[in-house]
Amino acid sequence: MFKELGKQLRKPSGIFGRIVAKIMDIRNREFYEKTILELDIKSGDKIFEIGYGPGLGIHLIANLNKDCSISGIDYSELMYSKATKRNKKFIDEGIVNLKYGDLLTADVVNERYDKIFCLNVIYFWSDLKVVFDRIYSMLNEGGMYSIFMTPVKEIETQKFTKEFCKYSIEKVESELKEAGFKHIEYILDKGYYIKSQK
Repeated sequence: MFKELGKQLRKPSGIFGRIVAKIMDIRNREFYEKTILELDIKSGDKIFEIGYGPGLGIHLIANLNKDCSISGIDYSELMYSKATKRNKKFIDEGIVNLKYGDLLTADVVNERYDKIFCLNVIYFWSDLKVVFDRIYSMLNEGGMYSIFMTPVKEIETQKFTKEFCKYSIEKVESELKEAGFKHIEYILDKGYYIKSQK
């Protein structure tokens, strides 16, 4: 049961995945709102979300009406379907562009973005160096990469996180620096909000 929940959080599918999607919407809304505030979105920004889930964060950003373009990729076909349905209006208007696939193999590196972010995704990356190098290559000079993650001590207390990758804030900061990111800062508010700059 707990192992299956962990798998569904990584890549939701089927009926159980639809339930997980509803849980994501409820649990993640406040984290999205805080993350979006920390992104300090400007008019004309090109934004990219890694692991957009049912598309709530992208929907919230698109509703800001700041003349931005928002793209994203998710590893779950079910989440791609749900996020596409939720953001259909903005997709039709050319504001939102969603992809289904793996960040490390998808053809997204040809684009450059001003802001890239992810929320509760880092636990599914076994090699931060490879992922952070990829993200760094996708950013415009001076662009921002933002992460939201639950503290490792809290992750370790959950029964469904047995197979999650558990990173301390110090490890994440070190790997960001290794990838070339600078001006790394973070705050703790029901989780870590980490910002770094290319």
